[in-house]
Amino acid sequence: MRDRVGIVTALGVLTVLCAIAPLVGEFWSGVLARCVSWMFLAISFSLAYSYANIPSVAQATVFGAGAYAAVWATSLVGGNMILIMTAGAAAGALIALVFGALLLKMSHSGAAIGTIISAVTFSMLGNAAVAYTGGTDGLPMPAQAFHLLGMPFAVGPNIGMLLLGSAVLAALLVAFWLFSGTRTWRVVRAVQQNAMRAQVLGYNAAGYRLAVFAVSGCVAGLGGALYALISRHVAIEVVSLSMSLKSILWAAVGGVTSIYGGPIGVLAVQLASELLLRWTVRVDLIIGLMLIAVALWMPRGVMGLRRPRSSQQSQ
Repeated sequence: MRDRVGIVTALGVLTVLCAIAPLVGEFWSGVLARCVSWMFLAISFSLAYSYANIPSVAQATVFGAGAYAAVWATSLVGGNMILIMTAGAAAGALIALVFGALLLKMSHSGAAIGTIISAVTFSMLGNAAVAYTGGTDGLPMPAQAFHLLGMPFAVGPNIGMLLLGSAVLAALLVAFWLFSGTRTWRVVRAVQQNAMRAQVLGYNAAGYRLAVFAVSGCVAGLGGALYALISRHVAIEVVSLSMSLKSILWAAVGGVTSIYGGPIGVLAVQLASELLLRWTVRVDLIIGLMLIAVALWMPRGVMGLRRPRSSQQSQ
């Protein structure tokens, strides 16, 4: 069943962002551009948690892999943005495949603990491998004449990157929406709801879960590549555990069972954070209270408010 309300809402949010970008100035255009890159991370967590049934607390590790791959690839492919984004997506998918193959051998709670350990370990390794990651100082994006489909393109926190990120995300969401009406997606849903029963019916439940987790990694890696192009700099904090926890917060606020909730969650949390910073330094405390409130009174997030729980069939 295709979620028409979800896709219209998500595309509407992206359209509004693109429409107001020329009106809000350079600073806010940069903020919104980064928010769009983080939307990929929130969506990747929703895919991993709700459809692959893997509680991955290391999605930022995959996101960071895509970001670093984009920086490294720039030195090899020049300023070809298509190849740079492809490198990020491929790196994310590869890391997710390795993670997924290991996590599927663990219990649900064991997988959560395993991803926490992985996130901390990769963060420590990144800090140690300063020659490749830049450590806490990070790596700048190599100076190149960036181009997209043969046309010069200015990377950085600007309106152009906001429009590009929104266009890529919109295409991704439409692709998911179209795919959600296929027989393959119905099998994915069946595996998600009862993997053992799907296995008895002849479906390779582990294979489907691994495939979905790899797709979630591809999405996160693509977002990481866009983040690198927007920030023109990547530091080791992008693979940190705190970044992974942010992805969980974004997905929870938007609706963790819906891939269309991620954009709403990112905007709600990040814009609230930016505004609160002008009034208080205790932003993390307030955002933490927000998460508690969401868990208590909106367990299905914003997208879960649009219809009764009994009919919730988010895609």
